[in-house]
Amino acid sequence: MHRSSCARLVLLLGISLTVPGSVLARPAHGGTIAAARREPLGATVTVIGSVTVPTGAFDDGLALQQNDAGIYVLDSLGESFALGSELKVTGVLVDSSGLLAIQPSSIQSVGRGQRIEAECRATGAVGERTEGQLLRLRGTMRGPLVDDSPYGFKLDLDDGSGPIQVFLYPGTGIATDGLVDGRRLSIVCFSSQFETEYECDPRSPADLKLLDNR
Repeated sequence: MHRSSCARLVLLLGISLTVPGSVLARPAHGGTIAAARREPLGATVTVIGSVTVPTGAFDDGLALQQNDAGIYVLDSLGESFALGSELKVTGVLVDSSGLLAIQPSSIQSVGRGQRIEAECRATGAVGERTEGQLLRLRGTMRGPLVDDSPYGFKLDLDDGSGPIQVFLYPGTGIATDGLVDGRRLSIVCFSSQFETEYECDPRSPADLKLLDNR
């Protein structure tokens, strides 16, 4: 996703090496996101999934999920796609600052997708295995809210199993009032990665709830 500080945006967009035999809708992955995630960087893949992060929430991209596998698509190609839309995306697998993503060449709307429910996870379990998925976390904010302007704000959330960074993009419209050390929170978020840091990113104000500290 398009966030950087000191050249934090590292997209391998100049490397579009198509692996021999990796062609559009090839039977090897049959359009599934899970199988596409196992392909090497530079491979051309086609996936079908439901939109879990709409265009504009984080940047010009979006996220798709199919069953329990998800992936970020770096560009909406000038269109705007809402939550729940089912899309067929063809593009090249790239490393976007640590996050596996698709640099798309085509996006086709194919109707209404499956309903994706956020999966409950421990904060300490968020990592490589959850990347691309929509998660539900509950825990206590540890430390202060950190201003990472102009990119957004970040905080650490911990349910006792280990902390995970939560990143708040400006496009989400999430208010920071009440986000202080010791505050209990319930969050729905996209499991992501920035460089070597795993994080989980809420998509809208409805994704972050302040809980009573009792």
